[in-house]
Parts: sequence; structure tokens; C-alpha cells
Amino acid sequence: MKIPFLGKVRLHWCDICQVPLIRKQCSSCGKSGRKIPVTPPGDIRPAFEGDLLQLIKAVEDQYGVESAKIFQNMIKNQILLLNKVPYVDRMDEIYYLGGVIGLLRFNPLKENFELVPKLTLARKLWHSDASNWVEVDIGAKEPIIKGASVLAPGILGVHGNINLNDPTIIVCQHEVIAVGLAKMDRETMLNSPRGVAIKTKYRKKSLLVEPISHSSWEKIIKANRQSLAYIEDEAINFIEKTAQDFDNIVVAYSGGKDSLATLNLVAQSDVPYEIIFADTGLEYPETLENVKLISKTYGRKVLVDENESYDFWERFEQFGPPTRNSRWCCKSSKLAPINSILEKNFPHDDQVLTFLGKRRYESFGRSQEPRVSQNPWIPKQVSASPINNWSAFEVYLYIEARRLMGLLNPLYTKGFIRIGCWVCPAASLADFSIMKETHPILLEQLTQRLSSIKSVNNFPKQYISWGLWRWKILPAKILKLLQRNNIKYKIKNSSSEPSSQLQFSITRSPSPCVLGGFSSYISANQLLELELINRLLPIVGETQLNEELDLLHSTDSRGNRTDVFRDGSVIIRDNFKASIDAKAIDFIKTIFRVTYCDGCGVCIYNCEEDALFLRNGKIKVDTSKCIHCMRCNSFCPLLRYRSDASYIIEDV
Repeated sequence: MKIPFLGKVRLHWCDICQVPLIRKQCSSCGKSGRKIPVTPPGDIRPAFEGDLLQLIKAVEDQYGVESAKIFQNMIKNQILLLNKVPYVDRMDEIYYLGGVIGLLRFNPLKENFELVPKLTLARKLWHSDASNWVEVDIGAKEPIIKGASVLAPGILGVHGNINLNDPTIIVCQHEVIAVGLAKMDRETMLNSPRGVAIKTKYRKKSLLVEPISHSSWEKIIKANRQSLAYIEDEAINFIEKTAQDFDNIVVAYSGGKDSLATLNLVAQSDVPYEIIFADTGLEYPETLENVKLISKTYGRKVLVDENESYDFWERFEQFGPPTRNSRWCCKSSKLAPINSILEKNFPHDDQVLTFLGKRRYESFGRSQEPRVSQNPWIPKQVSASPINNWSAFEVYLYIEARRLMGLLNPLYTKGFIRIGCWVCPAASLADFSIMKETHPILLEQLTQRLSSIKSVNNFPKQYISWGLWRWKILPAKILKLLQRNNIKYKIKNSSSEPSSQLQFSITRSPSPCVLGGFSSYISANQLLELELINRLLPIVGETQLNEELDLLHSTDSRGNRTDVFRDGSVIIRDNFKASIDAKAIDFIKTIFRVTYCDGCGVCIYNCEEDALFLRNGKIKVDTSKCIHCMRCNSFCPLLRYRSDASYIIEDV
């Protein structure tokens, strides 16, 4: 798997003060720290209460109560760091006193967190009464230390109920010599005359430093004082310089750590600002309470605009869940409210500077974005990212140093890495696993709807348990996981009612028309609501509704007429044969779009002619302003995040 490089990883360790550093120089002792090798992307973060509980539980489940007590005493009064690394789900490197001591990962097959300890940690955790370890023959010791796998004939004893792929400690003569992943279960290990029982993963010993003193955020802040001041000053200077060219400035607050740091940096500057919040209707309750706290603390009314006409679950039933390949939800439930907020509060401004908590380490896409950019979906919004180059650890360091922990969303302390819509397909299975404990009622809403889709499409249980619904196109790592477990899964219609969706077939070969020119035929699989279609069809050309004949005429700028019939028939005409196919697609998309329009309003704010508006929650065209550019179809989330093949069912 190719590991993405999102930016220079800055993490050092002061062995004298025993604290992490965001730059090489330690402000406490004045010495240079050693650079810590960090696996990219390198978005280091501190382990909070929820993370530590997951770690301790994993140790107890795998190696027993006594090992868990040993681990608790080991990390007592120390701050652990975590680094999310590529894996089939969530996996973190665990940093303790300047070195990696193991991996904490969420296992999709077992649906729980598990610890893969490095050799130094395994030696701390192991004792004769522990679980999940094997004893090997003295003759196997040297080959294993040199990297060989553990063969079944060399195993003298198996301790604990070891299952396939369990992290397993390897012991020889009361000495831990390696850690590996089981390739056999307990019974097979004991009875098999041949074969690899454990694939060795860690065997090289590294020194596990013993703590000299307790660690604390106070010590870490003191050691990073100068480095923190540098990145803080740079961010504030960027804010003040960028704001010079704008009359109106807002901070987009999301309820997350990054937007909290951004908000406070703007508040420290000399820039006047407002706070906006896009309530998607899918926010965690803790996030909504956090927004109220922010409003009170900063003495500003948070500008919010809920899109009451938008029903996420209604669209979910129509088109299936949003996926990582097709996040139709973001454009409607997030960007539409922001458009509305800016339009209502700054009606006379063409541009509003919006400071965002975007960071390059969050994703490959964000690493490629400039620090200041024009949002193509929100015409008024010019986005600027003061903390673009900060790591998560630097964000938390700033929050701790500026005494903002009381304003931090409490979800972070429960084990969540990201804060956003709770149904987001970008979430990991680890997030949904945590939700079983923290928000079971919310999770049940999603599970019930996914169960309906699973039943209709005869999907395997892994559609829900492995979160297969989160992809329209499965990534290679998920495909391999399915293949290794002999699970058949073919993506079909992801809607719970596939037959109810409007679909079309097209005559692909235009034929000569008796009225002159050429014609092509479109057939819908259901009756068409002509009165509704007539609200939007003027973007294609002038329209005339004949209710007596159940017929809607559309005439383009060159006098070519198209007839739309209530029975689902559409006859496209054009003087040029080459134009027919493109025109047919335009009509299909326009009819589909207006049929399922939920009034999100994204297209309205992107119409340069101001020719679109909402009436009774549905899109409508001001024919006196429309120039038939068809540009608005490109901004409709219904069309943008669907393949044409999903509603064009047949080529005749």
C-alpha cells in the first residue's frame, strides 16, 4: 500500500526533559532533541481518556488482568502519542517516551480493538500466567530471532485461546524473543505436524526507556514555548494580512478541534469577525451543545441556517447511503446552509472571507489545496486556512497552552478522532464501534435503514458489519479482505426501493423526422408530473404546457421542439444529428433533477444570472433572467454524485 506524503513531519524528543517537541530546539533545557521517525502521513495526536481505555481493554482481553495492571502502571502519569497509519480500518502507532511500543488497531473481523505490541512492550506485559503466548523449543530460538516464522512442530505449549491472526507473544526458556500474528488457531498449533503457526512481526529489541519523572502538559508546553509562539505568530500574521482585502470576515466553526484553534487565533488577531455554523441535521448532540458554549464564551451569536426543506433520510431511501466515492450529502446538507447563511447575512457582498480549520495532514485532497482559495460550490466564500501546516499535535498543544480544553468537544475524550456528521461514510468502523457505547440510538437509525437495503439486495452481513455501504467502488484492501474470507459481494442498486426510482431508456440512433431534421425517443419507466417538470425545463428552452393533451412543449433557441408526454414519452428533435444525444441527456438530467429536488439551494447560489429560486421547497426558473446555459445542472448534487448509468437503464 502506497503511504501518502502530506507534508513534512515535525516531531522530536528531548531525552533530557522527556517531552515531545514540535521543533528541534527544547525551550526548557536549550538542547536539541532527537528526531523521531514517524510513519507518514504523520498526523500525531495525544491519547485521551477514551484512547487509553481502548488500549487497556485490549491488553486485558489479549493478555489478562495482570498484564493490564502492568500496562496501567507503566503509562501512569505519562502522555502517550498516537499516529494514525494506513490500514484496512483505524490503526495507530503508540508512542511512549519517544519511541513506538506497538500498534492499536480495530479488527473488522472481530469488531474490536487489539494491541500488536513491539518486543520491548511484550517483555513488559508477559508473565507465565498471561494469555496469548506460545513456548517454543530451544532449537527454534535463533532462527526466530533472525526472522523465521514459528513452525508448528517447534511449539512446546500454547497459552490462551489463540485464534487466527491474533497478536501472539513468542517465548523461549522464559524469555520473550519475538511477537507475531497467529496463522493457526490453538488446536491446530498443538496438533499440526507441519506448517507456519505464527508469522514473526517484531523480533529486534529496542531499549524501552524508563521515565525519569512524571509527564504533563505543563512540561510539554514549557519545552515547546518558543516553537509554539512561532507557529502562532505566523498564523495570526496570515489572518491579519489576508483579511486586509475583505470587508466581511467569518470563522466557520464545526465543533471540532481544528475550527476551535482557528477561531481562537482569529479572536487573538485584530480582525473583526462573525462565527458561522452549518447545522447539517446530522450533528452529534455534544456538538450542538458545544456550539452554544462557543457562542457564550466568545460573546457572539453564531450564525446558523438549517435547511428545513432538506430531508437527508428521504434522499437516503431514494438513492441509498452516501459513499466515499459519492458524498452527495455534503453538497446538500452542508454547503447549502453555508450558502444561505452568507446570502442572508451579507447580501450586498460578492465575497466573504471565511477562515477554516482545514489542515493538509487530514487527507491527500486537502494537502493539495492552496492556503487561500475560492470555493467553487459557494460563490461568496473565499476560504483561508491559518493552520494549514499544523499537525494534530500542534493543534492540541495550542489548545492546551491557551487554556481552551474546557471548550473542546467532549467527543474527543471518548475515543473519536474526527467530529462531523455521525453518519459520514468517511468514518471508520472504529468510530461506529464507539458509537455503540456512546450513541446507540443514533446508530440504530442508520442500522435499520442499512438492514432494509441489505435485505432488498441480498447483500452479505458484512454490508453492515464491515461498512461496505461506505463505498460505491470498493478499494483494493477491502476487495482482498472479502476474497480472503470467501465473501461474495457485488454492488447493485443501493436503494431500499430500487424499482421506484425514475429511469429512462434512449434511442441512441437519431432517425430522420417527418417534420424535418432528426429525432430521438426517450421513454421513462413511470408517469411524468408535467406541472413539476415545467418549473425547471425553461433552462433548456421556452416551454408551453398543454394540460388538455397531457403534453409539455420545449423549444430551443434554434426553433427545435421537444415534446414531453405525461405517459413518460419524450421526443427530441434537432436540425443536426450530432446534437441529439447531448440534448437527450440534458432533458433526462433536468427531468430527474426537478423530480427529486429537495430544495437544498446549491444551484441557486451558483446561478450567475440569479434566475433560480425556491417556491414551496422546489426549484423554479425566472424565465426573464435565464439564458439557458445549463450550468446549474453541473451544481446539482443529485446529478453531480450519480453516474448517468444509474438512471439511464437501457440503450436501444
